[in-house]
Amino acid sequence: MALALYGAGHAQACTADEAAAKAQELAAKVEEITQRDPERAALLREELKDAAPQTEADKLGTDCDAYDQRLRELEEIGGEVEEQME
Repeated sequence: MALALYGAGHAQACTADEAAAKAQELAAKVEEITQRDPERAALLREELKDAAPQTEADKLGTDCDAYDQRLRELEEIGGEVEEQME
């Protein structure tokens, strides 16, 4: 049981490489959305700049969570943009 708990906690960890990959994924998603809706570009960039995760090792787990949350939000925005364009 202790091993299972250790493994669960370890699986939640986020390395600097994982955080960087999530940052790149987020940037690509922002680019995709802003190409479809250029008016949103400045707003999204400002929001992301203000919410940029920190790189301290003890914050990496929460950074990945923050990137994941932002990606989910952008997926919703992307769907809204597609609906508006139809």
